Amino acid sequence: MTLLRANILFVAANLLHTADHQRQGTEGLSWEIFVGGSAITVAAIASLVLALRRDDRAPLFSAVLGLSAAAGIAASHLAPHWSALSDSYPEIHADAISWVVVLLEIGGALVLSGVALRRLRRASSNAPRAAVPTAARRSTA
Repeated sequence: MTLLRANILFVAANLLHTADHQRQGTEGLSWEIFVGGSAITVAAIASLVLALRRDDRAPLFSAVLGLSAAAGIAASHLAPHWSALSDSYPEIHADAISWVVVLLEIGGALVLSGVALRRLRRASSNAPRAAVPTAARRSTA
């Protein structure tokens, strides 16, 4: 999968999750949840723009976004209530649609980070290596 496709997948899953929050009703959500969710959406769109532009920073940005979004969304929705950032699906008895959508977004975030990390690893293995002086090579052997 390309980095662009992984970004498209994550943005689509994120927007679907946002729509599901609207479907469920937003009365019970804290402002912290709104801010956190909005920050993930803005970052997802920024990541997509970087990937569309083939920006050199896109893989690193996508890797960090994917890992942090997966962790944040899981902490917010899968864990028991722990803070103002909690919207614990087990405790609010979320329906099957909400569960599928949130798991799709977490999965999309993990795919994004995996694709980005693979791209970063490939770029680092193709990077020219600095010459190591002969004396330094002997001392490490």
